[in-house]
Amino acid sequence: MITQNDDRDQIVDLYADMVWRIALSRTRKEEAAEEVFQETFLRLFQKERTFNDENHRKAWIIRATLLCCRSYISASFRHATLSLEEVSGSLAIPEEKAGLYEAMLKLPAKYRLPIQLYYIEGMDADTCAKALELRPGTFRARLSRGRVLLRELLKGEDIYV
Repeated sequence: MITQNDDRDQIVDLYADMVWRIALSRTRKEEAAEEVFQETFLRLFQKERTFNDENHRKAWIIRATLLCCRSYISASFRHATLSLEEVSGSLAIPEEKAGLYEAMLKLPAKYRLPIQLYYIEGMDADTCAKALELRPGTFRARLSRGRVLLRELLKGEDIYV
């Protein structure tokens, strides 16, 4: 069993990049991602939680991040948007992957998030499905459809999916 008494700084260091990427991917605004980032870890540390293993903690953090994003986005007074250039400029994305990142932002969220969790975060399909509260078959179908859409968006570029 893993408890929340583990070193909090170590937990934040371990999951900070993942939470930031998910938050920025969903909110598309750096300020919003910062707020979601803080809220996610605040929720994690507010209560004493016990996790079965590190994968359980990771799935909880992903789910909490998604819920924080949903709460942030649903707030009616925060519907201002940034251009893709502003979002891309705030990230340290290698130039050769900028086209892939821009194409991923064009995907609907229901396809973008499975691709992000599976390929970028390196999670296995069953863990991703649980984190997104989907059946494993539904997750795999969205992953497959997302890859097809991504391939179509990247036709003619030197990026392989």
